[in-house]
Amino acid sequence: MNHVFTFLEQRLMPPLNKVANLRFIRAIMQAGIITVPFTIVGSIFLIINNLPQIIPPLAGFFEQTILKFSPLYSVATTMSIGSIALFYCLATAYYLTDIYRKEEKLQLSSFVGATLGLFAFLMTIIQVDISDSGAQLLQTTGETAIIYNGVALGSWVTRFSGVGIFIGIITAVLATQVYRFCVKKKITIQMPAGVPDGVSKAFASLIPAIIIAFLMILINGCLAIFHTDLHGLLSKPFEFVKDLTGSWLGIIVIMLLIHLLWAVGVHGTAVIKNSFINPILLVALTENIDGATNIFAGDFVNMYIFIGGAGSTLGLVLLMLFRAKSQQLKVLGKAAILPGLFNINEPVIFGAPIVYNPYLIIPFIVTPLINVTVAYFATSFGIVAKVITGIPWISPVGIGAFLGTGGDFRGILIAILNLLISIVCYYPFFRMYDNKLFVEQQANEAEAARHDQ
Repeated sequence: MNHVFTFLEQRLMPPLNKVANLRFIRAIMQAGIITVPFTIVGSIFLIINNLPQIIPPLAGFFEQTILKFSPLYSVATTMSIGSIALFYCLATAYYLTDIYRKEEKLQLSSFVGATLGLFAFLMTIIQVDISDSGAQLLQTTGETAIIYNGVALGSWVTRFSGVGIFIGIITAVLATQVYRFCVKKKITIQMPAGVPDGVSKAFASLIPAIIIAFLMILINGCLAIFHTDLHGLLSKPFEFVKDLTGSWLGIIVIMLLIHLLWAVGVHGTAVIKNSFINPILLVALTENIDGATNIFAGDFVNMYIFIGGAGSTLGLVLLMLFRAKSQQLKVLGKAAILPGLFNINEPVIFGAPIVYNPYLIIPFIVTPLINVTVAYFATSFGIVAKVITGIPWISPVGIGAFLGTGGDFRGILIAILNLLISIVCYYPFFRMYDNKLFVEQQANEAEAARHDQ
């Protein structure tokens, strides 16, 4: 193990540090930390809504009491996790602007940068199509979702949720660069001396806002000619995943795509699994009930791979809870353990953060690939029964595997084995990251002590 740490510290840490110190990476990581309270709040009410699935014997009691008020308290989940892309966009633009302001000594306002980033992102929400008759706002209706005047709606604005994070980051960085360029080149409206600072900053953002508006209209218009937009463009390359579910290699590719997307801030589970894979898994489950032997069926992913959520992050949360030295990871471990037990891991994905974090991306991507390999071949060789029943996705580790296999206790053992594998995979990277945060924490404490003297 010492050889592993020596290799990681001497060979891997230098390039990781270089990546971690890139300005936009620092801004994105800080944005992830800022979103933690919202993900935790949303997770609390999400767990409350799923109490009948978590404790089936008390389902009737919950439905007759607390769940009667679900439309009231579920607003907290909708406006936190359901709006996570907005928070990510605002925070990324804010911190990136702040970095440029401090390091390049520019007359930039972090608040103005944040609002410009949000403005650019909001201009990607409306779906427009261009044909021979001109431009039209899309309109569609469905049982669970609609597009009304170009806005995709489910329980809330669809693109405000995790599926919009990546575009939110892109537009935040783009808007910040426009703002920075205008200020550096003095392409702003200069107010005379004596004008209040707030008024001056407001007018200084006018020209950047105009440039951003025209730029986003140009991008949207060019894509609308081809009947798509930035969000649609993101999903196009992944439609082929429907053909990959029948083999171990295909499932590996699917898991790899899901976690590569998560690593850059895209809700890979929603883009790949929820959009393309879930209907296939449901059909496979139905076939298994009738006697088929599909391995990748039902909730196979939640039973064996998403232990604690995408990336098998429950192992990481346990390390934070019991092994962290840095205050940041200690506190995050305490906050993330309860949601993590029920496979809700937004707090750790955005709080550690894992998104754009070069220290944690590697185990986040690799661990599910090992887990799916273990579970696939354990099922293929008959070590554990195939999936024959549907389960709640929030079923804790082992319990979901036991129920999904129709009561095969060996499913519990495979799930626990995968949890132990995730702990081992995360540990060296967790230790490097925790040490880095601990050193920074000590430096900050020493600096604060000097100021107090």
